[in-house]
Amino acid sequence: MKIIITESQNKILWLCRRLGVPELMDTLKDIVIEGFDYTDPCDYETYSSYETNVANDSAITFINSYIELYGEEHFDSTELEDFVRELVISKYRHLIQREYWDRYCNDDEDESDY
Repeated sequence: MKIIITESQNKILWLCRRLGVPELMDTLKDIVIEGFDYTDPCDYETYSSYETNVANDSAITFINSYIELYGEEHFDSTELEDFVRELVISKYRHLIQREYWDRYCNDDEDESDY
């Protein structure tokens, strides 16, 4: 029986093979760090909402960078986005958690006054 691999599955396999390449992981880490949102640090009610936001933004930015690097004219794949989101969360969870707890939020200050 012949196994048919979709275009997005093929790209996921390509990424899996490249995960050991330091430059690729450095690019992803830079994108995750750039995804930290300092505009309104009090906007996130839970760590989960913050992690989801960082992972979603990072996945989209990473895929757009991928498209620019490898000359894809159009590429839209929920599978690839899901894969990159999981990758961001699994590899950078501690970094995202630290950033969440270190954010400066006026609400934190207000709570300590009680």
